[in-house]
Amino acid sequence: MKLLENIHAAAKRKCYALGFQQKDLPTWIYGVEKVEQIENNAAVLVDEGGILFSSRASMSTANKVLSELILIARHKDLSIFFISQNSSNIEINTLRQADFLLLKPSSLLQMDFERKKIKEIYLDADKKFEEYKDKVGLTYIYSDDFTGFVINGLPSFWSTGMSKAFRGHKK
Repeated sequence: MKLLENIHAAAKRKCYALGFQQKDLPTWIYGVEKVEQIENNAAVLVDEGGILFSSRASMSTANKVLSELILIARHKDLSIFFISQNSSNIEINTLRQADFLLLKPSSLLQMDFERKKIKEIYLDADKKFEEYKDKVGLTYIYSDDFTGFVINGLPSFWSTGMSKAFRGHKK
C-alpha cells in the first residue's frame, strides 16, 4: 500500500486494489473485485495473490484473465504489484513478467518451499536480513536498477481492516 501512496503522490496515476474493501481504502484507491474493472495507465495492488491466483488453479478463469492482463500490462501502461506469502503460491507467468521483487524477512520454513530462483535471491541476502533483523519494515529490493535493503513503512492511511483484508475469504 505504501507503493500506491507513493505512486499517487508522485505521478497522480489511478490506483486500484484487488482484495480490499472500499471502506478500508482512501478515496483515491479504487477497490475492485475483477481485473476487468481496471482502467489503462494505472497502478494495481493484488494482495494475497496466492489466494486469488493460486498456482494450483493455474487454468482457472481468474488465472487466465490475470495471465492475459500481465502479458498486455505494458501496452495498457499498468503497473501491477502482487503481494504473496510465498512465490510458489503465484502462477509462474506472473513471476516471469516481474520487473522487480520486494522481499520481506522469511518465515521459518518459507525458503524450503520457495521457487528455485526466489530461494537463491533470499539466500544471497540472508546474512544482511539477519544483520538488520531488528529493523521494522525491512524490505529487500531485487531489480536490474537496484539491489539492496530499504525500510518500508506503513502508509499514512493504514488500518486494522486493511491488514485483515482476507479474514472472511473462503477458497
